[in-house]
Amino acid sequence: MNFSSILGVSVALIVLAASVLMSGKVGVFLDLHGILVVIGGTSAAALMCFPLRFYVRIGKVFLNKFIGNYSTRYDTVINEIVDLARGMRESGEYLKQKAPGLQTPFLKDAAELIIQGGIPDEVIEEILMKRAATHSRRYEYDVNVFRTVAKFPPAFGLMGTTLGMITLLQNLGGKDAQKLLGPSMAIGLVATFYGIVLANLVFIPISENLAMLNREDETVRTIVIDGVRLLQLGEHPKVVEEHLKSYLLPHERAMLKKDAPAK
Repeated sequence: MNFSSILGVSVALIVLAASVLMSGKVGVFLDLHGILVVIGGTSAAALMCFPLRFYVRIGKVFLNKFIGNYSTRYDTVINEIVDLARGMRESGEYLKQKAPGLQTPFLKDAAELIIQGGIPDEVIEEILMKRAATHSRRYEYDVNVFRTVAKFPPAFGLMGTTLGMITLLQNLGGKDAQKLLGPSMAIGLVATFYGIVLANLVFIPISENLAMLNREDETVRTIVIDGVRLLQLGEHPKVVEEHLKSYLLPHERAMLKKDAPAK
């Protein structure tokens, strides 16, 4: 489970609930009019922007990456490639034996391309680069979906507030209008509150989290492409390791040494 995301959601809910409870007027925030305008309007606008089938896929992405057990382990992919470099120098069948158990999906795909044979080395690299670019574009599209939808709740919140103000102004000439002015304005602003919360505590954090994961995934795929090229050249395992460690920061390289399997 992605504990960082779960912790962030929990803290956001606690802060939101505490803020509402400390206001002393919880009932004011339970405004069906504001909820309907913000959530209904956002849903309608989102469906107009993107086909319904994309939201099914986006839901799976959200569950797998934002909530699920998704993590990017640079040490895993580098150690796997170095292990392949070491084994392939000793046995020509080592790659075929290890491919089914590889934990990095993109590296497993690359290994299968090499094993099936008949494809020149430079063509394999070109294929892997195209696949990496395709994944990157697709993941970036998922990020843009959340970023686009995040624009709608504040706008519909403002619309709900505007509707509330229109109703309020129409009743200003009525009996006890002055006493109703404050409570009516408070209810009218609840829609804006819902819009701000939905955008800044839901859609924007999800989009930024997915963007970060996409950048990490791009780095992993670049490591794999570079590692496969070195494997095809038959480079020494130490050369392979040092090349791939260049993608890491100093503290990440130190962790890689610490987590490296014993020889």
